[in-house]
Amino acid sequence: MIINEYKMFGDIFKMLRMEKNISQDKIAEELDVSQPLIAKWESHQSTPAPEMLDYIADYFDVSVDYLIGRSKYRNLEHDNSEIDNILFSKAKDLSDEDKKAVLGIINALKKDIDKELDK
Repeated sequence: MIINEYKMFGDIFKMLRMEKNISQDKIAEELDVSQPLIAKWESHQSTPAPEMLDYIADYFDVSVDYLIGRSKYRNLEHDNSEIDNILFSKAKDLSDEDKKAVLGIINALKKDIDKELDK
């Protein structure tokens, strides 16, 4: 992991809050917590309890993994099938070169399927 790409919860929370153009006071009200607690989260003095992380992730429509800096992907599709999730979990362990190769194969297969459907 490259240290410069690593973000902590407070950084991600603040970024998401600012993207929505919401003040600390307003987000505190929305999450039913105090504004000083929001300030502590954003300054890395405190982190939310696990059940609050779930609530915050839902509020911002991101995954908890994204919220705590474990994933660079904001969210997996809510309606992914089991096979989609399996493909994603296996693909994340591939090198970038291998991911490009797999993507090329998928694109080629999709073109063949689209041609068959056009007949």
